[in-house]
Amino acid sequence: MSISSINYSSSILGAQVRNINQQLTDLSTQLSTGKLSQSYSGMGTNEGFAIASRAQLSNIAAYTDTITNVNVSINLANTALQALTTIRSNTQTGAANTAQDLNVNGQTIAQNTAAAQFGSMVGVLNTQTGNRYLFSGTAFNTQPVTNAGDIINGTTTQDGFKTVMAERQAADLGTNGMGRLVQTQPTPSSINVAEDSATSPFGLKLKAVSSTLTGATLTGPSGSPVSFSVDLNGNNPADGDKLSVQFTLPDGTTEQIDLTASSKTPTPVGSFAIDTTTPANTATNLNNALNIAIKKLAGTSLVAASAITAGDNFFNTVGSTTANAAATGNLRSAYTSTTATGSVALQDNAAVAAASTTSLDATAGNHLASGILTALGGTTLTINGNTITFNNGTTVTPAGNNTTIGLGAGTTATVQDILTAIQTAGGAGVTATLSPSGNIQISTGTTTDVSVTGGAAATALGISSVARGGNVPSTPPITGSTVLSGTATAGGPEVLSSGFAAGDTITVNGQTLTFMTSGATGPNQINITDDVTTLLGKIDQITGTSKPSTIHGGVITINTDDPGSLNITSSNASALGSLGFSSTTITAAKAPLRVGSSPAGSATTLVNGTANTVRWYNGNDGPGSARSTAVARVDDSITVQYGAQADEDAIRRQLQAIAVFGTFSTSTTGQYSGGAVAALSQRTAQALTQQPGQQRIEDIQTDIAMSQNTMKDATTRQTQAKAQLQTIIDQAESASPDQVASEILSLQNALQASYQTTASLAQLSLVKFL
Repeated sequence: MSISSINYSSSILGAQVRNINQQLTDLSTQLSTGKLSQSYSGMGTNEGFAIASRAQLSNIAAYTDTITNVNVSINLANTALQALTTIRSNTQTGAANTAQDLNVNGQTIAQNTAAAQFGSMVGVLNTQTGNRYLFSGTAFNTQPVTNAGDIINGTTTQDGFKTVMAERQAADLGTNGMGRLVQTQPTPSSINVAEDSATSPFGLKLKAVSSTLTGATLTGPSGSPVSFSVDLNGNNPADGDKLSVQFTLPDGTTEQIDLTASSKTPTPVGSFAIDTTTPANTATNLNNALNIAIKKLAGTSLVAASAITAGDNFFNTVGSTTANAAATGNLRSAYTSTTATGSVALQDNAAVAAASTTSLDATAGNHLASGILTALGGTTLTINGNTITFNNGTTVTPAGNNTTIGLGAGTTATVQDILTAIQTAGGAGVTATLSPSGNIQISTGTTTDVSVTGGAAATALGISSVARGGNVPSTPPITGSTVLSGTATAGGPEVLSSGFAAGDTITVNGQTLTFMTSGATGPNQINITDDVTTLLGKIDQITGTSKPSTIHGGVITINTDDPGSLNITSSNASALGSLGFSSTTITAAKAPLRVGSSPAGSATTLVNGTANTVRWYNGNDGPGSARSTAVARVDDSITVQYGAQADEDAIRRQLQAIAVFGTFSTSTTGQYSGGAVAALSQRTAQALTQQPGQQRIEDIQTDIAMSQNTMKDATTRQTQAKAQLQTIIDQAESASPDQVASEILSLQNALQASYQTTASLAQLSLVKFL
């Protein structure tokens, strides 16, 4: 038998010892580092989960940094917005409670305070965090609001708000301080008040007139330019009779003048004196009282409204677009006459047309049809309140403005006597003639219509109930009651010269308004039988404007709170044109508006002031929500929006109101200065009062608070996820100290046994073995 060398066994034991030593080294490293291995290969089969978890932890760390930074911006923005609400409250209180004592600069204490608050607002809106401006939207590297001094006073090359406001005030007051109204006394017994231009946006606009003046004739307001007249007709009103005139001011508010007839001495305020001796003097007294009242209204409420509107022109850029073409005539006449004067057919039983010499004697050779003469017998025809009587006599008998015409056999009366009687009854300026075809043509020579009553006589002569004034075009100015489609009929409503048809559309800011034959429902349908007022209401519903669109003096003005988004098109360009718009696309460019010509007192237009006017806002001016101008991802599937812009409606309205109040000044000795400041204070307090449907600064705070809450919830979820992910990593990579210690102890025992065995084997020899 053979015996193997002892070295073989020794080599196996040596390898075992070295292996145990390596295990002890690895376990010692695990014990000191807490990790299973210093390389991924040594981590085991669960290391893939650990790697994925570590990537998620890295994302969470990035989200945490983002949330921290966004929170800083939101906290600063909220602090700024809270400062704005405090400024609003303080200014509103000052405007509502201010005393009207003026300092040497023509301002109250509250106005001085407002001027300082305006500077504070500008500073707040230019708040930065790092190199980011909070209220510039996407243009975060640009200072959003121009320096306060430049906004108000302008620069060397561009005018500021103070200049724009002064120009607007001059344009609204006009050259005579009457708010662009022209007041005359055409006859000793009458007064007339007219706007100076059909298309001018400036001054006082006549809205409504009412009268209880005994014996007086009130006409209008109507026409283009709009006017009204009151004729006392030589009569004296009774004590307490009243004339009321309502005006629309540039800012959309309305004011009313009430003048009461009075025989008291002295004449009470708001009244005009009755002159019992000379009635013509009563008309003069009314004229003078109205003149004084209009000048007072212009010097107080109009001046304040002008300042408010100038603020809108400067800070709110356009805000409206106007159709000026209406004044040129865009309606089908509502009368059957082929002329502007309201001619009507005069029947004749002969084969020839009637002439002025045609007899009213049924026995004469050339006479009106017997049926007409029979129908006229015993009737009356009333023209402008005066009577023409037809009887069976043989004479023509004038009696003032009234006339009796005999139709009996042997009468010398002719058609000319009827024409003369109409002229006499109609009063100053009225003419009655025959056309070559034998039609009676009635004209006033003014914009006033002739009123005709007396059914049987009017029917017999073929005269309609109203004859147009002589200088009124066959296409009178558009009104709110103008119907959108159809055929004009005698005595019926006015109709667009080129109407809309069923199926036509008007698209407003991307929303389509469809014309229906009937049965229109909701905001996106309208009947072709509806009128212009209804159409403007539908457009306003879509644009959401806080200032309703208007029609006045034949001119449509479409208002919008966001002029940059206004876009109106129509499938029927002709119908849109008949509304007075020269283009098939109606837009309003974002630009400050200024008085269009010099001198301002006679200007009739507003123009784009971009080239020579300070631009107050310099931040992001694009479409979309202001909040969407700053977006941050705070979780794998969650983003928050926290942007803000200084030109947001709530901020802009407040900045505008405070700028107007703090910039306006007046003469310390002016007759109406106190009233002007009081009217402005009232409007400022109202402008700073939150209205339903308008954006509030608190709404902006709510928006960003919701973003903050979203981030808070994300942080909570991420904290929980971090703990779970760390557990996965720990389970995959961490070594348990207790387990490692136990394994080390076991290996140490094994190593000791191996050493002892090796030692024993090392001492073994053949002699010992044998």
